[in-house]
Amino acid sequence: MSRQIPKISIVTPSLNQGDYLEKTILSILNQNYPNLEYVIIDGGSKDSSPQIIKRYENKLAFWISEKDEGQYEAINKGFEKTTGGIMTWLNSDDVLMPGTLDLVANIFQELPEVQWVTGIPTVIGQDDLIVHRGYKPTFVRKFIELGFYHGALLGFIMQEGTFWRRELWEKVGGRVGNLYYGLDYQLWRKFARHSDLTSVYASLAAFRLNPTRKTKEIEKYYQDIGINFPKILKSLSIPFRLFVHYVLRFSRISPKIFYNSQDNRWYYSGSGWKDFRFFSRKKIVGP
Repeated sequence: MSRQIPKISIVTPSLNQGDYLEKTILSILNQNYPNLEYVIIDGGSKDSSPQIIKRYENKLAFWISEKDEGQYEAINKGFEKTTGGIMTWLNSDDVLMPGTLDLVANIFQELPEVQWVTGIPTVIGQDDLIVHRGYKPTFVRKFIELGFYHGALLGFIMQEGTFWRRELWEKVGGRVGNLYYGLDYQLWRKFARHSDLTSVYASLAAFRLNPTRKTKEIEKYYQDIGINFPKILKSLSIPFRLFVHYVLRFSRISPKIFYNSQDNRWYYSGSGWKDFRFFSRKKIVGP
């Protein structure tokens, strides 16, 4: 008997991103994932965005273009229209990497202990070329809960390419908070109270260097999340960051999924934090 293909719900919040929106939409639809629930919530754009969305409305579960209170309201409004067991949002200038939805579905289907995952940070320019690919991340659950992954200390948990189970979403209230810059940072801290974050050593999505991106205002971001982190401390934190991301990568302090080019298979290494079991056997993910 064949297994049921899990439903993946994706919400794209958007406002006046007509220059990039179609690329975002196609990066999702062109995956041809057979059980996709895709919702676009546009904040009443005055550019070409509504016309672009209408081209694909027959492939959308829901869309609307109306004035709202900002990104957080659009995300919450969108997820209220979804029912999928796997969830994420993708901003209207970012893109999914090819094959991401099949891989993510396979991970969640075969590994019930995995509650949320994130990939290797990847950045593209306006011409769609990859301009940066980050390190293979190691995320310590307690450090996430304490708020250490705010950029200056231990780097970011990139929102694009982070997927989670609906039950985890519901455990933390089923909504993102109303922060303007740090709503994902706030959500990750809540998730970490309930589950480890599993790193996938692959590029699942890419963040676009859009000249008008709000993340350029980094000082406002820190104000938004209530972090006062002097620049001198950012330099002093580098050894700590290297230790977490490189030394701990080879331990079982956080779960990870990686591809072995020797046998062309994906492997899962769970967390041994509670009992300090390092380098234990790995479970196979996929065929």
